[in-house]
Amino acid sequence: MEVGPTGHAGNSSVGNSQKKDSGMELGTETFLKLLVTQMRYQDPFSGGQDMGEFMNQVAQFTMLERLIELQRTMEASAQQQGYTQALNLLNRNVEINDNGLISQGEVTAVRFVGGQPRVRVNGEEYTLDMITMIE
Repeated sequence: MEVGPTGHAGNSSVGNSQKKDSGMELGTETFLKLLVTQMRYQDPFSGGQDMGEFMNQVAQFTMLERLIELQRTMEASAQQQGYTQALNLLNRNVEINDNGLISQGEVTAVRFVGGQPRVRVNGEEYTLDMITMIE
């Protein structure tokens, strides 16, 4: 990823770095390039102070990678749990609160839209958060 003089981030031809919806993040490839550049220009006669900083950066980066992987695992687990929860509602009676309009009925189908489960009750589709009671 390249950052221009105006602070605008764009793609470079070197490779893709990780980018999240919450903003620009430092990708693995970019971090390693910065690290190699830093090592290339560090002063070997500086008494090892630069190497200590380097090791701290490597440790921090490793921790960051592990946290990102843990977050991905947790998100996948939560999504899978939503699928299971929705499928377990099939043929069960539920109460739905649709903006104050309360209705009851049997869940006759489950559909996944954009990875989000929706249940069909009385011919209408609802998200799981609209269910207020399960019989």
